[in-house]
Amino acid sequence: MWVGNALIPRNTPLVGVARLQGERLEVAITSIEANGSVYEVDLTVYDSDGLEGINIPNSMESDALHEIGANMGSTMGSSINLTTNTGAQIASDVGRGLINGVSQYLNKKLRTVKVHLKAGYRVMIHQPEDV
Repeated sequence: MWVGNALIPRNTPLVGVARLQGERLEVAITSIEANGSVYEVDLTVYDSDGLEGINIPNSMESDALHEIGANMGSTMGSSINLTTNTGAQIASDVGRGLINGVSQYLNKKLRTVKVHLKAGYRVMIHQPEDV
């Protein structure tokens, strides 16, 4: 690939920004590091089906399951326990704190989006016409 007057060799790492949009992973490539230089670019990734972004089948169902799990984790330990026994109250407070900490961890963990592509996955890179 040519960027300006520089030939970019095969398998050169590209830097970009990705976001999950529906069932497609949209990728915008912002820079290329090659031959000891960094080249600023504005490139878009297209999948082999000719549509913008990489097709990620069933990602919406996966997102829904993660949201359900995260919401369940955030409601864990939200009940109130009233007791006159000091020891029981301390144990209850410690238990509630532990449950809240675990539920916050699970909430963050379950909301994390992960997409795995096999090595050698082929895409098309396109430069917008107005650049």
